[in-house]
Amino acid sequence: MDPVPVLVVGAGPVGMVTALALARQGVSCVLVDQGFETSVHPKLDYVNARSMEFLRQLGIADDVRSAGVAPEHRADVIWSTGLAGEPITTWGLPSVAEEWRRIAEQNDGSQPTEPGQRISQIDLEPVLRAHCRRNPLVDLRCGLRFDSLSQDDDTVTSHLVDVLTDDQVRVRSRYVIGCDGASSQVRRAVGIGEEGFDVPGLPGAFMVHFKSRDLDTLHRHGRFWHYFAFRYIIIAQDEVDTWTAHVNGMEPTEFDTPPADPAAFLLDTMRTDLKIDKVLLTSRWRPGFMIADRFRAGRVLLAGDSAHRMFPTGAYGMNTGIGDAVDVAWKLAALVQGFGGPGLLDSYEAERRPVGLRNMHTSHRHLGVHLRAGTLLREGASREAVAALLQAERGENEYRGIELGYRYDDSPVVCHEDSPAPPWSPREYTPTTWPGSRPPSLLLADGTPIYDRFAPSFTLVDFTGDGRADPLLAEAAAQSVPVSHTVVTDPAARQVWERDLVLLRPDHHVAWRGNRTPADPAAVLRRVRGTR
Repeated sequence: MDPVPVLVVGAGPVGMVTALALARQGVSCVLVDQGFETSVHPKLDYVNARSMEFLRQLGIADDVRSAGVAPEHRADVIWSTGLAGEPITTWGLPSVAEEWRRIAEQNDGSQPTEPGQRISQIDLEPVLRAHCRRNPLVDLRCGLRFDSLSQDDDTVTSHLVDVLTDDQVRVRSRYVIGCDGASSQVRRAVGIGEEGFDVPGLPGAFMVHFKSRDLDTLHRHGRFWHYFAFRYIIIAQDEVDTWTAHVNGMEPTEFDTPPADPAAFLLDTMRTDLKIDKVLLTSRWRPGFMIADRFRAGRVLLAGDSAHRMFPTGAYGMNTGIGDAVDVAWKLAALVQGFGGPGLLDSYEAERRPVGLRNMHTSHRHLGVHLRAGTLLREGASREAVAALLQAERGENEYRGIELGYRYDDSPVVCHEDSPAPPWSPREYTPTTWPGSRPPSLLLADGTPIYDRFAPSFTLVDFTGDGRADPLLAEAAAQSVPVSHTVVTDPAARQVWERDLVLLRPDHHVAWRGNRTPADPAAVLRRVRGTR
């Protein structure tokens, strides 16, 4: 039997987006997961703007919004000494509706195509699962546990186990993508190590996921998305009746024996008479940071938590994983379809590991703000002093440079330039088509986003339409590289995009740009498809 093109191990959000991104490129995959149902654990609660751009590309952004928090609700973050104490300060964050208005009014390339979306993993996964089941190129097989693999120059043979029957199942594939989480068996199977660190100030935490309509108590200091009270955190999951509280341990063994009565424990911790209707789920977890030593071993690649693990501050974990998914999918699709070269495999780690490492350290930086503020309070500082620190160091969910501005400056499959790079800051996004970057999003004169002009394949954005794109298009055809040609007659967009011709990869990132036909179009195409 011929091998399947790609085996994706793990059907969490990153694995499912990987499968759907492969399908968008016309490549089939087998997607396996040892579980049968979607997650009941609220591991995430935010899909950021960049991830929503990718989900728009996959045609599922509207479904995600329908399942998430309604657009009129703001995303304010309240800091306080606790529900029984006093408020310290608030980070005011806009609603989705307000973000849409800003996108329309501030049409200068600085805004995303899509706002971020508040949504629990519990609600996100069924949306992704439904799209996977409907897609004829995604063969979803639940109840299969990955055990081991072997690989040669051409294929990977994965050994799986049916969790109901213990029968052995063998899958031969050209490539394997491990999306199987922080304790990844795929990562262990190929001998990839990891580096990381724990958080000394947070030895452990206890999570209580619960139902309550006692808004008088919960909203004592105002309506919120996140409520940070140092000893505990409350997250509003749906703005109706579903909440998640995380209680930070005071010492490493505090939650070795979980509280016998989670509701009573939570009320005692909060020192309130909050009316809890039902405890849905509890768990213990230990915060930490990890990044894999490598993101690839031969024909096996890692994405999501199998490649990097982060603290929830900044909501970078799954969102970084979605970036991994889209990157690895188009590259493997190019190899499967025959026009991609071996340089694409090398480029995956070169592009994505620096992003994962930077996001991990940025998440740690955000966490440090929490820990410093808590230390100030314990040392007797005034609420005004703590508020000043928190406002000076705000940005946990506002770092647009991290979300939108990451660039693949060292990628071997990008045509880099010798001129000075534009400025980059984790806080601010600078609109640019600098090679390796995400290009600026704009609404064109007809009101449509320029991102909707991008094809699933490569796209050559042409602001002239005078024929200067023809040599590059002819060379793409000669090398069998699928390149869509779109002419944009919008002077404002041309000014923001900086060049007359911009070649985009399937993941939106700029592969090459120029004001005239490149001197050697063949060399440009060889580089961007990894055959140079």
